[in-house]
Amino acid sequence: MASAYLLSAAPDDPDRFPKAFLDLEQLRRCAAADRFGVHTASDNPASADFILFVEVSEAAGHYFERVRRHPLRKSNPESTYLFSSTDKFVPLLPGVYASLERSWYSPAWTRPGHYLGVRERGHLRYCEPRPTPTHLFSYAGSTTTHPIRKRVIRLRHPDAVLIDTSAGRHEQVLAADEYQRQYAQLIAESAFVLCPRGGGTSTFRLFETMMLGRVPVIISDEWVPPEGPDWEAFSVRVAEAELDTIPGILAERESDAEAMGLAARGAWLEWFSETTSFHTVIESLVRLAECADARAGRRRYSPYREMFRPFHAARWTAKRLGHGRLWSI
Repeated sequence: MASAYLLSAAPDDPDRFPKAFLDLEQLRRCAAADRFGVHTASDNPASADFILFVEVSEAAGHYFERVRRHPLRKSNPESTYLFSSTDKFVPLLPGVYASLERSWYSPAWTRPGHYLGVRERGHLRYCEPRPTPTHLFSYAGSTTTHPIRKRVIRLRHPDAVLIDTSAGRHEQVLAADEYQRQYAQLIAESAFVLCPRGGGTSTFRLFETMMLGRVPVIISDEWVPPEGPDWEAFSVRVAEAELDTIPGILAERESDAEAMGLAARGAWLEWFSETTSFHTVIESLVRLAECADARAGRRRYSPYREMFRPFHAARWTAKRLGHGRLWSI
């Protein structure tokens, strides 16, 4: 049994960062609703086993500067971890990351996570009885976040529906409620739902598809799946280079879709729902804590090397030139 003190280093500035505390609030709700009763959320950082910063956006710093400078992190470096659902990041702190890249995965430092914001609300709800799918597969989403999505839109099959919702084409001409209704309806009417990566290796669509009881088709070579679920039992993973084979693959597996969809819903309930997410996250921290010795002293894994990648190097340089020191730890 472990206890975790949950907090965020983001400033309380709703005008600049209106969504800064969404994941923190959600994880606290998950802790209150937790059905396992094994781990607890603590009100006292001094007695907690873990200090967990829950950060959803750049409000805590492009590279978690506010977390790294926080007094609790400095006074408790060995028990401080990070949960982040940010797409573009460098794992400068040990923790759980919802969009973890395979090249960043190190069991002693990083663990793959999920999106706490995927919850049954509005039109995004699982319904019984399930409608019989009328489409073999579908995709409705922007094509601007990653080049692989432009290739997805060009796929062709007589029983497929592919919608480019890039700005100005779809969702901006619909009310938010109507867009969500159409999005949820399309998933319900599809045997398989294409889930290509976006700005990060993961995508909300993957977990929404599981939640709604359909089969996610994962198209993201660098994505690391969260530990626990039997992903092969309820999802299809296709290499980005083999994207054009998707229509044939799914046509061959159409008879498996119903059972796989039910398994996907079951996995979401067991690992990622509001009553299980807190347990899932804290279990990842427990496993990270078991590897603490591997993080001590000289490490084979150094996340700082990731700062030389073009996107991060450019942002790091701009940060240093415009706002002073970035590396204060």
